[in-house]
Amino acid sequence: MRRRAILVAAVALTIGGAAPRIAVAASAPPDNPTGSPTGNAGALVGSAPPGSVTSPPRADDASARPPQIGVASRVPTAIRLRRLAIAADVTELGMDDSGAWQLPDAGVGWYWFTATPGTPGNAVMVGHFDTWWGGQGPLARLHEARPGDRIDLDLVTHAPDPDADGAAADGHVETIGYAVATSKLVDRTDVSSMEATDDERLTLVTCAGWWSFTLNDYTMRRVVTATRTS
Repeated sequence: MRRRAILVAAVALTIGGAAPRIAVAASAPPDNPTGSPTGNAGALVGSAPPGSVTSPPRADDASARPPQIGVASRVPTAIRLRRLAIAADVTELGMDDSGAWQLPDAGVGWYWFTATPGTPGNAVMVGHFDTWWGGQGPLARLHEARPGDRIDLDLVTHAPDPDADGAAADGHVETIGYAVATSKLVDRTDVSSMEATDDERLTLVTCAGWWSFTLNDYTMRRVVTATRTS
């Protein structure tokens, strides 16, 4: 599929009033042999449910996390599911000027306005299953995840540099672990898995189901949730 959400299904989904729109990475469903025509893409566009995110501040560059002067920042940089041979860099994602949640150009994307990994809450990450030229994306085997599978997430903590007006200094790297708890298929308009939670959770999302020429999208999403173990 194309890396940019060029072919988008316009779905008006309202859950509890106005909220930020969300664009979730589309992919050829690994548990569906039909797939889509090579090069086509789909993305879910709807409203995030109440409590799923705190609306990020809008700015000229809505993808950028606003600076927190004098505050240490902790960001994920890599993810691994060893049993599935999944290994990818993690980048931060925000919202574009239209209010849609961005998609990663490569690797896996973490929405910085969801929970920060390693802290209570629901850290939401998305990734492509395939590429516009027909290759595999980083989450091509996500449908094979089983309860108990370990997920390793590398985090970098950047301490504020008092000599650089709050700029982050070189950071400390640590690895935290999660265990897969659930793996399920949901409708393309179902964003309930992205709601905020009280537990320390990681949610991975890609696409599945059947390709619809009418929708220019896949009909389902594969959602894997994992809980913190170490």
